[in-house]
Parts: sequence; C-alpha cells; structure tokens
Amino acid sequence: MRTVTYLDTVDHRLRRKNLVLTHQRAGAAGELVLAGNGDTYTVHLKEPPRWPARLEQLPHGVVRDELGPVIGIRAVLPTLTARTVTREVAVRDGQGDLVARFDWAETTATEPAATEPLVRITLYPQPGSRKAGERLAKGLRAAPEIQPAPATQAEAYTELLTATGALREAGNGRPPITRDMPADAAVATALLGFADTIADTLDGVVDDVDAEFLHDLRVAVRRTRSLLKLAGDVLPAEPVRRYAAEFAWLGDLTTPTRDLDVFLLRMDDLAGTLLACEGADLRPFVEHLRAERDRAHGELVGGLLSQRFSSLLDGWRRELDAVLEKSDTARETSVGSARQLAEKRLRRAVKRVVRMAATITPDSPGARVHDLRKRCKELRYLLEVARPVCDARAHRAALRDLKRLQDVLGDFQDGEVQSAALHTFAEQLQASDPRPPAATLLAMGELAAGLVAQQRQARADLTGVLREFLGPATQKHLRAL
Repeated sequence: MRTVTYLDTVDHRLRRKNLVLTHQRAGAAGELVLAGNGDTYTVHLKEPPRWPARLEQLPHGVVRDELGPVIGIRAVLPTLTARTVTREVAVRDGQGDLVARFDWAETTATEPAATEPLVRITLYPQPGSRKAGERLAKGLRAAPEIQPAPATQAEAYTELLTATGALREAGNGRPPITRDMPADAAVATALLGFADTIADTLDGVVDDVDAEFLHDLRVAVRRTRSLLKLAGDVLPAEPVRRYAAEFAWLGDLTTPTRDLDVFLLRMDDLAGTLLACEGADLRPFVEHLRAERDRAHGELVGGLLSQRFSSLLDGWRRELDAVLEKSDTARETSVGSARQLAEKRLRRAVKRVVRMAATITPDSPGARVHDLRKRCKELRYLLEVARPVCDARAHRAALRDLKRLQDVLGDFQDGEVQSAALHTFAEQLQASDPRPPAATLLAMGELAAGLVAQQRQARADLTGVLREFLGPATQKHLRAL
C-alpha cells in the first residue's frame, strides 16, 4: 500500500498543462514524481516535505527544474490524498499453466473527501499464450461494470478530483449572467463572484502561501470598487454607499504588503540591470525589504482576521443575495436588462477613456497620465464583467487593444512609483543601525536611475500607442461591443 498526495497550484497550472505532480510514500520520505506528456521525472526525498511549498522550497533536481516554467511564483499544495493498494493476480488455464497476470490497483481518495474505490486493471498476457490473453481481455471488456481506464495520468487525476467533489464549478451554483437577466441581478452576480474570490484567497494570504493570493484578492477588491462606481446605482443606494467605503479600507489595508511583494519579485531582474555595481551590493536592501514586508504582512493579517473584515464580507454577501432573491414584482422595472445596462455603461466608459486619451500629449503632467490609467483599468474590469453579453469577437479585439495601452501606462506608473519608493527606502536604511555600506546606496541609486529611464521610455512609447488606440481599427472594435 502506498499513500499518494496530488499537488497543484491553486489555479491548476499543472492540470491545465496535463501534468500530474505527486508525493508518493510507502514508507520513509517517499519520492516526488512529475508525470505527463509522455515523460516521468522522479526525485527521491531525504526527508518528508512540507506543504504548501514554493519552487525554491522544493528539493533540487529534475522535478524542480521542470516545474519552474509552469508554476512560476505560485506554491504547490495538496489537492487530494489517496491510498492505493496493488495486488497481482495470476490467471491459469485448466491445466494450471499461467496464461496471464494482471495488476489490480485499488485507489481510494481520503482527502478532501472519502470516495468509493476506483479500480484499474492492467493485463499482461504471458508469452506464448497470446490467444488466451486476448480472450481474457475480451471478456473483461464485455463486462458491463468494467469501463476503459483513463488513457493518461492526467485523466485519472481528473477522475479522482471529480469523485471527491474538488472540481467545484464557478459561481457556487448561481445562474450565469445572461443578456436578458435583470441588470441588478447581473451586477449582484458579478459582485458575488468577486466576494467568492476574496473568501477563497483569504487563507492563502493569511498563511502567506505565495504572493499571488494577495494579488488575486486585491484584483477582486478593485473589480468590486470599479463595478460599484460604474454600475452600483442599480443596487440599493445605502448598502452601496456603506460597503464602497469598507472596500476602500480593504484596498488600503492590502497596499503596503503588495507594493513590497512587487519590489521583491522584481529584485532579481532589477539586480541584473546593474552595470556599475554588483547584485550582491543590494543584499542589505533586500533584507530591509523583507523585514518591512514581514511587518506589513503582520498588520495585514490583523486586519483580515478582524471583526470588521468578517462583517464586511458576510454583510456584503447578504445584501447581494437579497438582490438575487428579489421577485420580479418587487424589482423596479427601470433597472432594465443586463444587455441594456452593459450597452449604456460601456458606451459611457469608452467615451470617457477615448476623450481623456485624446488630451494626452508629451507635455501632459504625470498625474494626467495616471488618471488615464485608472480610467482604462475601470473599463477593463467593466469589459470583463460584460463579457457574457458582448459580441465575442469584438470583445476579444477591444480587450487586446486596451491591454496594449494599459501595459505602457503600467510601465510609466511603475517607473515613477518605484523610483520614489527607492528614495524612501534609502532614507530608512540611512537612519538604521548599523548603516548600510556605501556600495548598497550606490546600487540603489543605479536602480532608481534605471526606473526613471523606464518611465521616460514608457512616456515616449505612449505617443505611438495612443495614436494606435485612437485610430480607426480600435475605435471600430470598441463600437462593435
């Protein structure tokens, strides 16, 4: 008997690539096995692993090397645990001669839920008994209770996930957004989806599993705030006003930790840009960032475990559920349909972005560029919510055009914000005891210069990207929405 723990990132990056990562243990520390696409890689462990684990926490070897490009900064964590008992069965003819054998592998999931055993039979005919083996295989296939086994380990893994109920459908059973759905119900459905994401990522943020949990939580908060701003007027006014303020508090609570995460995630790339200094010169700065990040994360966890946060999430869901439970007679006829709302609000948001983009020149102040970035982000979130009611081809094209503009605006924003942050960090290090070496401050100065250069390059690129965005092709895509 062996115990098999299946591992994946929370967003199923391995399963989407038809890869199966398992920790298999029949005793001692076991082994880490990565299978898929015709290849199998195994690393024998010297000590039992601890989950969740980020890439750098996995043992060195071929499995870690193969996982790197797939999982990136995400941690792998158990998705299910199963016990497999394997028996070898001998098949003999009437004279007692061995004609075939088969392996009977019985797998029972134990976590996250217990399942009935899943049995896999693998038949091995004996040399010289091919016909007898074929008759045996034919008889097994004809048995109504025996189905063909999954062709790949990835399919077998999916079968186990399905049996345990771990493959939860999006939306928690709520009806999807449709064109004819009442507008307030459509907005409430989208907002409940964002609330689900906040709840689903909470443990990962608190336990500090990986930086993407906080990123996903923040995106859900930003989408919530944007949708309330752009379409919240179809919901009851008083709850929208009250919870908009609470989500602003939640956004502010998460900002310091995320800003430090971004810096730390970029540090290797930033160090690689140094010319006059060495990457090792940045070590005191990196240690300072990590200490600041630990402090900020502690404050974040305190807020997320507070009564204020739990009241925010629970109360907000109750308000949105009440909107979905409203009868047609109780619903005001003025709210219209989801399609009508999307058409009206998308047209308004598109006009605002296009009008603002047309005013940006090489001499426009940075604050004006940042305002355009915010409006583009709001339009992006509105497009994502309105996807079910838009023409699919036009939606893809408009989103692609908008993303090109957002990428340049994001580079401009990052260059300005992070270069300013470097000055603040340098002052903090100067005031610390002991003070950092001069080489550290020189390296930080070189990083700041590089970020300013990034910002200037983005500003230069912006003119051409804006010309393209305001051109006939993109405007045609936006109108087609």
